[in-house]
Amino acid sequence: MKGSGIYRQDVLNEEVRRAKKASSGYQILLTRTKNAVLTKLSRILETRRTEIQKRNRTDYEKALSKGLDPALCDRLLLTDGRFDQMIQGLVDVSALPDPVGRAVDRWVNPDGLLIEKIRVPLGLVGVIYESRPNVTVEVFSLCLKAGCAVVLKGGSESIETNLVLVESIHEALKSQDIDIDGVCFLPWADRSVVVDLLSNSMLDVVIPRGGAKLMETVTLNARVPVLRHDQGICHVFVAESADPEMAFSVVMNAKTSRPSTCNAMETLLVHSSHLSGFLPRLVRAMKDKEVILYGCPRSRTVDETIRTASPETYRTEYLSLAMNVRVVDTLGEAMAHIAEYGSGHTDAILTNDLAEAERFQREVDSSCVMVNASTRLHDGFAFGLGAEVGISTTRIHARGTMGLPELTTTKYLVRGNGHLRNA
Repeated sequence: MKGSGIYRQDVLNEEVRRAKKASSGYQILLTRTKNAVLTKLSRILETRRTEIQKRNRTDYEKALSKGLDPALCDRLLLTDGRFDQMIQGLVDVSALPDPVGRAVDRWVNPDGLLIEKIRVPLGLVGVIYESRPNVTVEVFSLCLKAGCAVVLKGGSESIETNLVLVESIHEALKSQDIDIDGVCFLPWADRSVVVDLLSNSMLDVVIPRGGAKLMETVTLNARVPVLRHDQGICHVFVAESADPEMAFSVVMNAKTSRPSTCNAMETLLVHSSHLSGFLPRLVRAMKDKEVILYGCPRSRTVDETIRTASPETYRTEYLSLAMNVRVVDTLGEAMAHIAEYGSGHTDAILTNDLAEAERFQREVDSSCVMVNASTRLHDGFAFGLGAEVGISTTRIHARGTMGLPELTTTKYLVRGNGHLRNA
């Protein structure tokens, strides 16, 4: 694949330049052409499933042998279920309406000037991500459908998987005579690649998906617009009126269904009325699942083996079978905790009080605020978006799950009849 070997910045710049040149052709692709590529890719991936999963297993075993973080290793693995979902995502994205050219607004001004605002592709998108090779296919599918070219920088731990996935993507593009330069994969492990990519002005936007170290690099080096997929320090608050059975199932799902994901619960806030009954039962169940618990003084009265929570643990994105527990007396106290320690990703309340639910959703300032649902549901696939390019915790252009509309911007189309500006 182009660009392999020892990293050189001039080679990266040439790869990005080629992608930028190809992006103009991507912006005018017909919907049927884009859908044909996605359909072809789904078939190619199914045909190459055994090969891809074999390469993925090689990546996974190398990551384990190097002692990489268990959460990262889990995200790296393409299980049968994840592979099926990756293919289904292509089918779902192909079925979604094409956002390009869609009118956002249309009006005639007092002088008879026809003004229309439509969606257009963002252009050349750079995506930096770690571990999860299925992101390669998800991001490609959304960028293509939104008419964007893309530069992909995956993690070195998933290089073998990503190389075969990009080969498959290029094969699907060639089937419709589309310039493969519009999907550029950067295979170098050199850390300078990320720094240089972040400062490359040919990119229209960069979307980083990763941990605190990556985000620190982004903050220090970005010279192009950034839509951050930042930490997921997600909370669930079990209110006084919550149904204990529903609360139990939701909390268990939010923490244990897949703890290595950014939408997994990291801190449980429990109303003090649940100190007996619900909380002891939950603690026992979490310990049965081998979850490490950190708790406030009142939560530790339930079980003295609970470790002591601190401001540092409350600010930790565990991405593993570990979590915090804090007992509070009011909704206000729960929301104050979220405001102080949350990352603005996803927070949920479990309650049977409508006014309390509405206040929580109104006042908690996160990209997704849920009522009586697991935080694990904040996901493009679960939301019916086919896939997602990330979950933005920034406030510019897009916030929360980013699907097709978030990969577009707008432009004005204006039609007159000899109109002049007279003032």
